[in-house]
Order: sequence, then C-alpha cells, then structure tokens
Amino acid sequence: MKSWDDLKYVLYVHRHGGLSGAARALGVNHTTVSRRITTLEDQMGVRLFDRLPGGLKITMHGERCLEAAQVIEKQTLDLDLSIAAKDQDLAGPLKVSAPQLLFQLLLAEIVLKFKKQYPQIDLTLIATTDAINLYRREADVSLRVVNEPESTLWGRKAFSQNCMYYASREYMENHKDSSKLDCINFLWRGDEPAGEVLKAYPNAQVIAKFDDMIAVLGAVRAGMGIARMPCFIGDSQPDFVRVPNIERAPYHDLWILTHPDLKDVARIKTFMRFATLELKKHEKAFLGG
Repeated sequence: MKSWDDLKYVLYVHRHGGLSGAARALGVNHTTVSRRITTLEDQMGVRLFDRLPGGLKITMHGERCLEAAQVIEKQTLDLDLSIAAKDQDLAGPLKVSAPQLLFQLLLAEIVLKFKKQYPQIDLTLIATTDAINLYRREADVSLRVVNEPESTLWGRKAFSQNCMYYASREYMENHKDSSKLDCINFLWRGDEPAGEVLKAYPNAQVIAKFDDMIAVLGAVRAGMGIARMPCFIGDSQPDFVRVPNIERAPYHDLWILTHPDLKDVARIKTFMRFATLELKKHEKAFLGG
C-alpha cells in the first residue's frame, strides 16, 4: 500500500453505501473512487468489494481494511480535536450548519451582524436539516431543531417552539363555509389528517405528502391546502393566515450544539453565545406570540 489515504476510499464506500455516495462525500467523481478502489485491490492482490447486481458488498479482506481505516480516522480526528481545542484566536475558520429556512428567515441576519463584529473569523455556512457529524468536524457548530440532542454533544437550548396550521389567505377565503379542508402532510404523518385537524374539520382529507418544509411552503403558497409548520415560519409569510379552530401546539426545541472538546475554542464559544443572545430576541415569534 503506497498511501494510508487509499484506505479512506474503502471507509467512505462502505459508510455511504457505494461509489456514488462516497464520491459525493469526498467531493470527487464516481470514476476517481472506482479507480482508487481498483488500484488498492491490485496492490494488495485481493478483492475488497464484491461487485453484485444490487451494489458493492465488502469482503473479508475489505473488512480488515475497513477496521484499519476506522482506527486511523479516529486517531486523526482525536488529534485534530485536541489541537483545535487549544485554539484561542478570534480568527480562522468556523463552519456553522442550520436548517435552510432558519438561515433564510433569521440566521442570515444574525450571521451578518456577527461577521461585522468579528471580521477575522472565516465563516462557512452549511444549510441542511441533516444531523451534521460534529465529531468528524463536518461543522463546528450546529443549530438543530430537536427535543433531545445526542448526549455526546455539548450546547444549550435556545428556546422552545410552537407550531400551528397555515394556509394561503386566498385558500381560506374560498373555504370559509366548508369543513372539508385539503391537508398537506409530511410523509411520516401518513395518509390521514392529524387528529387536531379532524376534530375541527371532520371532512378534511390529505391531498398531498411532502418530505421537505420548503416544498410544503410552496404547496401552501400555491393554494393546495393547509399545513402544520413552526410559528416563526408560518407567521413570517405575508400571504399566509392561521387556520382557525386549531390550537397552537408545541414543536421541537431549537438547540445550538458543538463537540464537547471544542466548547472552549474562542471563536466557537463566541459564536454560540452571540447567536443565542440574538435568537432570544425573537423568542416570541418562535412561540407564536
């Protein structure tokens, strides 16, 4: 084996379920991953993955390479964290992840204020609802909408949130005298309207299901029906109204998290404190007050 870096390709193919997933995670193309795996197999004289119709399946030799790669990755990450933990400069890189709509509706303004106050901090913003891996330093700080974050992370709850049902103003004006409302569900809610909707509107029906809040916003704006969403999102849309007769309900909390080994790094600690204080100015909007 010419380079320990070759083992990384075995690790990423296994972790991300194939060549394409590994390529996306590594920021290279599919061909590069395939070539590096084939080259490593030729160098070692063994097959690391069986090429099956359903995809790649790791072999016994591949498992041994995977174990070695995991050990090397852990040692590298531990070293990176221990060095980063001693960094007390209010300068340098800082990666922050948060849901797309939180960036769009509020966090971008907070980040702008932070950047003006700390111009030497080089910010990278990752807009995603995925649980970014803070141990692997995919981000330094993650804002997550969750009630119980992983116990291995360190952080603080910014505040609780509430949610309500919203519709476009035009849609509600056209359905004033009808209990038959069209519901836009998230996939996990299934094919039936939620109990709180049926209690107020017994003839409600699900018209469509989505897996993304941005898509739901577009559907509501187009007049497709009513949908449940956090108050800070629904109330921020000038063409949306709250659906009457359905009570406000608790939603997931908003947390600001980092890896515990990095909680005293100056730029991380400063950003977390700054973002928390700025977010708390908008707590009433998150509660739907």
